[in-house]
Amino acid sequence: MTHSLHRAGTIEDLGCDYVIIMRAEKGYNQEGSAGICKEILRLFEKHGAVNITGARGENYKGNVLETSLDSIVEAFKDGNSPYCVFDTNEKLESFLKEMKEKDFGLSVVVSGLYDVIKATCEKIGIVPHTTNHSLGIWGNTSLLPDGPVLEITTMCGHGMISRYLVDDLVEQIKAGSLSIEKAGIELGKPCLCGLFNPKRAESLLRKMTGKEKKERVDTGVRGWVV
Repeated sequence: MTHSLHRAGTIEDLGCDYVIIMRAEKGYNQEGSAGICKEILRLFEKHGAVNITGARGENYKGNVLETSLDSIVEAFKDGNSPYCVFDTNEKLESFLKEMKEKDFGLSVVVSGLYDVIKATCEKIGIVPHTTNHSLGIWGNTSLLPDGPVLEITTMCGHGMISRYLVDDLVEQIKAGSLSIEKAGIELGKPCLCGLFNPKRAESLLRKMTGKEKKERVDTGVRGWVV
């Protein structure tokens, strides 16, 4: 899976953005996998995921920014895949530790800063099977939105977050008619893959609107605080 690889931003900024995609293999262990995947969806919540989704096609219920985890779990069927995003490396590490212990037999894809993920895997004794890197955006890049907007829109791997929605919500925040927290949630609702990170969106929106938090909060990633 590569649709989670193209998230724009600085190394420091991406230190709070880690995506998990899990899949059973068709013809091998997909049949009867729904029960395990439902347990994984609950484990996403246990380890503090900031967005979660799972069911696809006619079973699709949205992500947890617009519906309940219970409804997503209930609709989950064989062949669907659990997706989530964590906003700290500590949460990612704790989740991967439990995946190693439980050994469900599913493919686990982790997207984020390569050096951080590599170090995390080494720490808990996991050897990655494959590494994919984004080669960037090709073509007429002058048509792309400005950097801060692009950092938000690329958090949806299917391109479902409109640049104009970002612009509109920024204006509402500046006018005082919408909170940054609610704007982060609204931005993530169209993201069908559930990989949009509302917490990172809040941080980016604060920078775009001049409403950055005054306190310094350690993210666990060297050189990056909010």
